[in-house]
Amino acid sequence: MTTYYDVHCHIFNKDVVIRKLVNVVQSLLSIKNMVDGELSGPALKYKIDEISHVLADVTKESSEDVYKALEAVYQGEVISTPLMFDLTYADDNDDEENHNKRYRRRIKSVFWLLRAVVLPVLETVVRRKYDNDELADAIDKVQKQVKAFHKKFKVKSDEEVEIFDNANYLQQITDLEYLSAKYEQIKPFFGVDPRREYKGLVNTVEKLKEKILADDALFYGVKLYAPAGFSPTDPVLMGTDTQQGVYALCQQHQIPITVHNSNAGFACFSTILEVRGDVLLNNNIVKPDKPLRFDYRFFSRHIGEAIEERAKKLNHPQLWEMVLRKYPNLKINFAHFGGSGQIMEYVNYAIKFREVDADIFEDAIVPLSAEDKAVVLAAYKKKKNTMYLRENLTISERAKVWNALYRAGFIDNWSKAIFDLIKNPAYPNAYTDLSCFSEGMLIESPVDQKLSFSIKEELKTFKNNFFDKLSDYEKSKILYGSDFYLTQFFGPTLKQYFEDFKEAFGNEFDLIANVNTKRFLGF
Repeated sequence: MTTYYDVHCHIFNKDVVIRKLVNVVQSLLSIKNMVDGELSGPALKYKIDEISHVLADVTKESSEDVYKALEAVYQGEVISTPLMFDLTYADDNDDEENHNKRYRRRIKSVFWLLRAVVLPVLETVVRRKYDNDELADAIDKVQKQVKAFHKKFKVKSDEEVEIFDNANYLQQITDLEYLSAKYEQIKPFFGVDPRREYKGLVNTVEKLKEKILADDALFYGVKLYAPAGFSPTDPVLMGTDTQQGVYALCQQHQIPITVHNSNAGFACFSTILEVRGDVLLNNNIVKPDKPLRFDYRFFSRHIGEAIEERAKKLNHPQLWEMVLRKYPNLKINFAHFGGSGQIMEYVNYAIKFREVDADIFEDAIVPLSAEDKAVVLAAYKKKKNTMYLRENLTISERAKVWNALYRAGFIDNWSKAIFDLIKNPAYPNAYTDLSCFSEGMLIESPVDQKLSFSIKEELKTFKNNFFDKLSDYEKSKILYGSDFYLTQFFGPTLKQYFEDFKEAFGNEFDLIANVNTKRFLGF
């Protein structure tokens, strides 16, 4: 039997989940969007039940219980690489020792609002709109789970509640080392945040030597999450004239690094952030000489824009290219391949700019080559002061236009940027994984009419339109990952996810889940 490798998963228990609240809140608020939409009653009930199932899974008492839920699907067939999250300073403005008490109060308020206002109102709306007691009862079940979740905050005062506390970081280390020693199928990655060193809590390089390189070490790689509030080129990571950095250590010993790399996910709460290293501002890489100020507040109606803004400024592939130029042999995985939405936009050459102001359009195409300029001008028609994209472009024409618009800066696609890095022979150890692939649809079983969320057709589109056209070298850079259990807040169950990947990739699933993953992990 072939052994597969899931290079991107999480086995947090309930204590860590509380500190990953943004995913829980986004998932719960999505119920409102579903109710407001055109989903049928059965489809809506399926989505609500899935949220309930995930909440039940991830609020287990121990990380071992969460691992057993994962292993119930993989059944010894998969070696799993659970990734730590060092999010201790994700709610810290760097100069505040009290870790921003206002954020604790806001988190507590959000859960009170969900439990006491949003979900009860939705239950009433559902009963009226669908006249379906089972559906309303499903929302009531989620409401009770949120109440239990919220109760964990109520037992503590604002001063005692740490949204991302240091004890949580240490508990993750303890849990993962215990599981790594007990289960041969677990190969965890150690979470690093360079700010821990500035706080005087650790010598990061020495800590990695202890946790990964020592004879009794139980970790196998490094996890970095820059949107939590630091730059990929932070001196602790890049090194200085007087101190070895994390990247130099990892390149020297071929320690694999996985970095979150999509414009979604999680991001720091802070509106003002002290950053050491480079950031991306107005499409230019700069080293800020004063604290970075974000346009969007995290706790607002614009949470999606806030996450995307922090991701772009702190974690864009352009910043990681700076890392690879200095450390070209670094073994690094750009997780999520930019995100499944970005992947499918790239694969399908989706052009959002169907109407563009003529002056903006003309300024943007000035730096293009004569060939690219001709391609773009042929694809748009001018009416008065607006450029309109032609409706009858073939897929080949659309691909040429898309790539020209990308080069002009009209399109900022993370998947394209990541692919340009991993296919570059100058970076032989750069990879990307397909974890958290959640583009899909609800399908009904012809046997028992039960609904399930499947990503199979979108994966087949990815494979047929993109993967199958790659060279062997380019294919060798693609890895399988699940992002369990976070994927399940937005997409399929792990069982469905695993089955869809195996069916969509066929024989080449062995390539992305065994051959490539083993090479990346060094097994």
